Amino acid sequence: MTDTAIEQHEADLPDEQREDAVIAALLSGRTVNAVKRQFNLTLDEIDAIAARTWPVDPRARVRMIMMDVGKLDRLIATFFQRALVTHDVTSAAFATVAIKAMERKHQLTGVEAATRIDLQVINTVPQVRSHQRVKEAIYSLARPNGQQPNGDALEEPDPSHGGNGSAEPAESH
Repeated sequence: MTDTAIEQHEADLPDEQREDAVIAALLSGRTVNAVKRQFNLTLDEIDAIAARTWPVDPRARVRMIMMDVGKLDRLIATFFQRALVTHDVTSAAFATVAIKAMERKHQLTGVEAATRIDLQVINTVPQVRSHQRVKEAIYSLARPNGQQPNGDALEEPDPSHGGNGSAEPAESH
């Protein structure tokens, strides 16, 4: 058969069989241009065939997710039971597969836990409280040379002053 005869034969196929032949040719690794020439199709026609074969609309996505979740549930149950049978290396391998399947199921259904937490340390300028501002104002008036007591404790009086409140030493009688 010549190439023209093959193309004519493929063009005479019923629509469903022709679409199956186009999909089989694409899945076998042939390029879109080769399939386009082989079946005498436009690029839009090939796109339409692919869209009918593998729809990617919201309903199709939900259907695929539901089917995958069902398959994952079967895998989880099988490998979980196998993991519980013995307590050796193969048991650990079965448990790992079950855990990976559970993680994939959670990803598909959107119930996975956060995998990364970004901590941000923000250094803020310490705010001066209103009583601290009042205290500083009083000290600035009472002690013009800028001396302030250590902390909130009262200063110990200098014994050489005799406790009379003056800066001069007390006179002895």
